[in-house]
Formats: sequence, structure tokens, C-alpha cells
Amino acid sequence: MAEPAQDDLSDREKAAIHMALDRVLASRAFEQSRRRRDFLAFVVGETLAGRGDRLKGYTIGREVFDRPESFDPNIDPIVRMEAGRLRDRLREYYETEGASEPIRIELAKGSYTPHFITRKQAGSPPAPLPESPSERDLATPLQPAPDQSVPSAGLPPPARTRLERRPGSAFVVAFLILLVAAGAWIAQRPKLPVTSPGTSAAEPSEPVIAVLPFLNLSGDPAQDYFSDGLTEDLLTSLARVRDLKVLARNTTFQFKGKAVDVKKLGQDLAARYILEGSARRTGDDLRVTAQLIDATTGAHVWAERYDRNMADVALVEDEIVDNIVGRIAGSYGAIEMSEARRAARKSPDEVRAYDLVLRAREIMQWDWTPENFEAAGSALRQAIALDHENGKAYRELAWLGIVGWVFGLDAKPEPAADITARAIRAVQLDPDDARGRMVAAAGFFFSKDLDPFRSEADKAIALAPHDAEIIATIGCMLSSAGDRARGVALAEKAHAINADASIGWYHSTVYTAAYLAGDMKRALEVANDNQDLEVFYSYVEIIPIYGQLGMKKEARVAWGKLLKLVPDASAATFESWWRLWNISDDELSKLMYGVRLSGVLDPVQSARP
Repeated sequence: MAEPAQDDLSDREKAAIHMALDRVLASRAFEQSRRRRDFLAFVVGETLAGRGDRLKGYTIGREVFDRPESFDPNIDPIVRMEAGRLRDRLREYYETEGASEPIRIELAKGSYTPHFITRKQAGSPPAPLPESPSERDLATPLQPAPDQSVPSAGLPPPARTRLERRPGSAFVVAFLILLVAAGAWIAQRPKLPVTSPGTSAAEPSEPVIAVLPFLNLSGDPAQDYFSDGLTEDLLTSLARVRDLKVLARNTTFQFKGKAVDVKKLGQDLAARYILEGSARRTGDDLRVTAQLIDATTGAHVWAERYDRNMADVALVEDEIVDNIVGRIAGSYGAIEMSEARRAARKSPDEVRAYDLVLRAREIMQWDWTPENFEAAGSALRQAIALDHENGKAYRELAWLGIVGWVFGLDAKPEPAADITARAIRAVQLDPDDARGRMVAAAGFFFSKDLDPFRSEADKAIALAPHDAEIIATIGCMLSSAGDRARGVALAEKAHAINADASIGWYHSTVYTAAYLAGDMKRALEVANDNQDLEVFYSYVEIIPIYGQLGMKKEARVAWGKLLKLVPDASAATFESWWRLWNISDDELSKLMYGVRLSGVLDPVQSARP
């Protein structure tokens, strides 16, 4: 990339920059934020007009944010805050929609003057970016590298997963059969199902949400910038949620400061949900309240209060936005659960593919037994029968198969080739579906194909930065694959956004990393906090912690519980589990040393690694 001199641009270059600016302003990253659009348009326009020296905090505050002549940017941080948000939105745009842009507009930290970065080309139009590894790999089946194999011995029997809340059971033989079927995954390339235009069944529209401007209860109109900024950031972040339609800013900001009848407003705007709230700032103390209302009934679906210290305004706002979006719109969020309950109330002749996917998601989230696994699979196959191009149904059926493979929950394992085809099909039908990318990433991960796994993992996180389940799941796999620092950071972020969505994934990631770092006290604390403590993998993973801490009595109790689930458990049970998760040989040695210290394997078979 090359940066042309800012004061030496030709008319042709300026015209190209204006066109690039128009594309940025029309993007999803900017469509819900008028203030950020105005900010960017102003600084670019002034720079191209040769007035870049005017781009100071005071001028921008007056021209863009309508501050009075008495405005002091050292006291009122609006320009600094909005500049930080603008940089974030630009980065988001160039990582997604604008990845192949020939001209990039950048706002360097500490400056309000934009820089224009162009691709170096010798007399030819800009070339498209090289094909990304994930797009290339998704053109072919989910298939592990030919020199890798899936562990097939010593693994635990069917039991609850990291996502499950209540105990379930199945037969060990079902899991072993499923592992044998995994060999077909490595050996076969599935044929993708053929679809034709016009076969998709009609289904109800996705839920619509209206975000009303948050009220400024501070008693100071100058604080409107915070409540308005909070509203715009919520609009922007919610607009990225694939299964949710968000009404535009212009539609909802007309109600700023007005009392509204929520049920009537929902009818007028054709919105099923209304998000409203308030912000009160007193000195450095901030209180934000938010509530999600079902506009069809007027009932509160979710509500929360956030009390924070305003040491860093931008960081506090980002944290609150992350939490609100994750709690209402992510996996295990209030809207998804409300929609599932709505679908469950429909009569058989009203049920469509959309409702069946919602029902399957609810079953898979809260009560994972082999019986419910079968029920979820049945619902998803019905959804596909009704709509051959329903990407969500393919996605969820593929995820069902992958988790059934890994955790042994599926009493009747499907051919691995079918699971693979569905994972690919889901991404092909909707490349911008973050959960679809997560499922593809998991397929690559457990097939030992780690380069495309990392590529798909990055795409999933970029598409859904507020979805706690996606972030925690990806974090767990990244950590297991060796990127401990990033994996733990993602798991902790997910846990802060929505602890329900991260149960198990978060705990396993953090306590395993703590163990490997030698912090056994922290490892035990997090392991004991895991609500999935009564499942096979938790026994496998807590025994080495007990061993390192000399807690042989507790280790024997955990071993006894594991033997009830896996009567022939041995050293191979531990090794096979960790190898399935791509644990390195060095880390595996450290974990197995803890197992042997626990005394559950007799005699101790190795020395300290």
C-alpha cells in the first residue's frame, strides 16, 4: 500500500477518494450512525479542500456536533470519543465489506486528519485481494489433512456437553460407532445437495427490533452525546446480528424525548421488540438501564442495570454495549429464547422451517440427552424438507453432528460425509452467517486441519463480536490448538457478555490454561465454578488439578464417578480426550503427569516432564 501526499492530489485522485468515501458511508458499519457519517465526511471533505489545518477538536465539535462557542474539548470529550468510535468502524469496514477496497481512509490515533492509502499498481486498475484460505477451502468438503487421524480409542461415553445444563446419558458403544464413522469423514468427499431457484418455502420474517433513543436523565443537555452515542452504538452492533432486523436510526430517533405507547409503536413500526433505556451521569458515576419489551404483549422480556465509574468513557460505553447486545441478541439471548417460546406455541399447520429451527435450537441448548438429540435432528430435517435452501437448518444439523461426534451424544450417528456436506452447504447458502462459520471452523478443528480452522474462526468472530457462545466456543478451540493467551481472552470476554452462553467452554479454557501455566489454585477455583461439573469431561480435566495439589481423596472421588460413566477408563481415556482437542505433546505430557500424581492410575508410570 502507498500513501500519496495529502496536499498533492490530482482531481482524478480526489474523485476516486470521494467515491471510496461514498462506499464507506453506505456500508453496514456506518448506516446506523449519522454522527460518524457526518464526522468522516467532514474531515475528508476539509482535507481534500486543502483545509486540513482546521481539523482541531474545537472546530469539529462546533461544525459536526453543534457545540456552542464556549465548547472546550478538554472538558467535553465528545470529539475524542467519536474519533475512537470512527476508527473502530473504519477498521471493521476494511476487515469485512471493504476488504478489497483500492483506497483506504484511515484516521491515525492522536490526529483528526485522514490519510488515504492506495494499492500500488503500475498503470492498471486495482486487483482484487487474493482468495482467502477459508473461501478456497469451503469450495471443497470439510476434510482433514490426509496424514491426520481422529483418535478412536479410550474416549468417554455419551454424556452432557459443554453447552448442556442437565444430565443426560447414552451408550459407550454409540460413541465408538460414531468415532469409526469419523474415518469416513477423512476418506470421503461429500457431494453437495443440488438446489434450484424458486424452491424455497415462504417463512415468516425474522424478528424486528426498534431501538428507541436512550433518555438522558443527567439534567444536563450537554450529556446527550453519551445517551445518543450509546443508542447509535447499539443500533450499529445489533444491525450485525444475522437473524435480527433493526429499524433504521431515522425511524426511531423521531421519538427522542417523547412518551410512547409501546404496543401501538410496535404496530405502527411493524416491530416485534422495543429496546429502550436511560443514562444518568453524576460526576464520575454512571447508571445505565435497559429493557427489552415484547411489543405484541407489552411484557418485559429482559431488563438490566449497569452502574459504572466513568474513568474511561469510551471503554465503559463499549462494555455496556457488548453486554446488552450479547444478552438480548446473541446465542442464549432474550430474543432467541422468546422466539423459541413463540414457535413452540404454534399449531402444526402454522409451523414452518423458521419455527422448526428455533425449536431445535432450544432443545439443543438446554437439555441435551440422546432423546432430545434425536428430536432436534428430526425437527431440522423437517425444516430442510420444507425449505431446501434454509442455511440455518443445514448449519444446526451440521453442528448437531459435530458435537455428537465429539461428545458422543448421538445414539444413532449419521455418516460423517453427510455432516460435512451440511456444514459446507450452510456456509455456501449464507457466507455472512457467523454461526455457520463457527460450525465450519469446528469441523476443520476436529478434523485436524488447523489453518482453515483459524481462518474460519477469525471470520466467525469478526461477524459476531458480541455473541458469547460463538466467542467462547472459538476461544476454547484456539486455546486448545496452542493460542492460549488469545483463547483465554476470548473466553473471558464471552463470560462477561453472557455467562449462560459460555458455561463449560469458558471454564475448560481458563482452568486448563491456568494448570499449564502452573497456577493450580486458579485452575481449581474455576473448575469448581463449572456448572457442568457432573459430566465426564469435567472429571477427566479436574483429576490432574487434584493431582498437582496433592488432593488424592478428591481425585479418587472424581475417578469413581468417571468409572460409572466409563467402566473401562484408563490412561488412554485421558490421552484420547486431549488429543481429540489438538493438545500438543508437551502439554499432554504435563496433563498426564498430574493424572499420575493423583494416584488414580496405579502404578505411577512416568517421571515429571
